[in-house]
Amino acid sequence: MAVVMNAEELTAYLHAGFPQGNLEERMRVEHVDDSTLRLRMAVDPTNLRPGASISGPTIFTMVDAAAWLLTVAHLGADRDAVTSSATINYLRRPGLADLVAEARLLKLGRRLTVSDVLVFSGDDPKPVAQATVNYAPI
Repeated sequence: MAVVMNAEELTAYLHAGFPQGNLEERMRVEHVDDSTLRLRMAVDPTNLRPGASISGPTIFTMVDAAAWLLTVAHLGADRDAVTSSATINYLRRPGLADLVAEARLLKLGRRLTVSDVLVFSGDDPKPVAQATVNYAPI
């Protein structure tokens, strides 16, 4: 199944759906195709935990947003999906750089989508987190 929303439309959909998160200045979809999506988020001091490291909840936000947007890219703006499960592995401490999530669609079904998501810190080729996320289209 082909995507029905492009990167700009998905970014606008994200910003409209979460206006309270100041996302319009910080998070954008850089790429989407039939099986992948790349999402970038500029980090700021609100994303840090003690020790000046990017917090786990910030990284999980990227994972969840990337999988959700990849699902919505196939469903269209008139439909939605809810998280049914997520498993995340934090692999290493991220640097203080933009977070980049690369999501890959493993399954697109009527009742369940499955995505694999890798999160990177800036241009570092080693992922800082990996997750498997399931969504239930509604």
